[in-house]
Amino acid sequence: MTDILGSFNLVLHAHLPWVIGHGVWPHGMDWVNEAAAETYIPLLMELYKLVDDGYHPKLTVGLTPVLCEMLRNPRFIDAFTGYIDEKYNAAVFDFEDFTENKYTDGRIKLTKWWQEFYSRVKDNFIHRYNKDIVGAFKDLQDKGFLDIITCGATHGYAPLLSKESSIDAQFKTAVDSYKRHFGRAPTGVWLPECGYRPGYKWKNPISGEEYERPGVEYFLAKNGLKYFFIDTALLLGGKSQGVYAARFPLLAELWKQFESQYEEIPTSFEKSQYEPYLISTDPSTGAPVGFFT
Repeated sequence: MTDILGSFNLVLHAHLPWVIGHGVWPHGMDWVNEAAAETYIPLLMELYKLVDDGYHPKLTVGLTPVLCEMLRNPRFIDAFTGYIDEKYNAAVFDFEDFTENKYTDGRIKLTKWWQEFYSRVKDNFIHRYNKDIVGAFKDLQDKGFLDIITCGATHGYAPLLSKESSIDAQFKTAVDSYKRHFGRAPTGVWLPECGYRPGYKWKNPISGEEYERPGVEYFLAKNGLKYFFIDTALLLGGKSQGVYAARFPLLAELWKQFESQYEEIPTSFEKSQYEPYLISTDPSTGAPVGFFT
C-alpha cells in the first residue's frame, strides 16, 4: 500500500468589480463578458465533461458576492449572448479575409478554432446552464464536486476599514448573499486581496479615538465562516517592506501604531505552509477560525 504524503487543495478565486452600467469597453460590460466567455464557462465545460466521463472532480472555487450578482443580472444575461455573437462573427470575418488573402494555414485554422469555441460557449450557456452561470456552479456543489467559498460583500479591504461595523457588514452581507444564491451557508471565505489584520490597540488617525480592535478572524467566526486563506509570507514571518507608507501619512501613522505592538516572528521559528492552522483573537470572542496558505 502506498503511503499517503498529504492532501492537495486546488483553490480558484474569481472576482470582478461591478461594471454593469459603466459602459462597454474596456472596463465596462466587455470585462465581465470576456471573463464569462473565456474563464467561467470554459471551467464549467471542463468540470461537466469530467463528470460526464465518470470522474469526480474536487476543487474549491471562490465566487464573490459582487460577481454572483452581476452574473445573474438580467442586463448581463441579455448582453452576453450578443457579445458571443459579435466574437463569433469576427472570427468568421477573419476566416474569410485570411482565406481570400492567402494567409498561413495556422492563422486560418485559428479563426476556425475561435468559431467552434464561441459556438460551444453559447450552446452551453443557453442549453446546459439555462443562462445561469451561478446556478451551474451551484449544481456542481450540490452534487459534491465543488466547494464554493465567499468573499467580502463589496470586496472591502478589511485591514483599512476604520469601523468594526463595516468589517462585520462585509461578511454578514456576504453570507446572506451566498445563502440566496447557493441555498446554504458558506463555510469558507477568500479575504479581499488576502488582506488580514490581527487584533491590536488602535487609534483612529482622524478622530483620535483609541480602543482595542479584534482581529479579522473575530468577524469571520461571528458570521459562521470557518476558514480562510493567506499569503505564505504572513505565516513564514520576516519584515514587511512596503512603499505606500511613505506616500500616505495616515497610513504611516497606522503602521506605527501596529508596529509598536507587533512582535516579529523570527524566520527560524518552525512552521510549515503545508499545515492548516487555527487562530482566534481571544478564546472568549468565539470559536477559532482555520486558515490555509
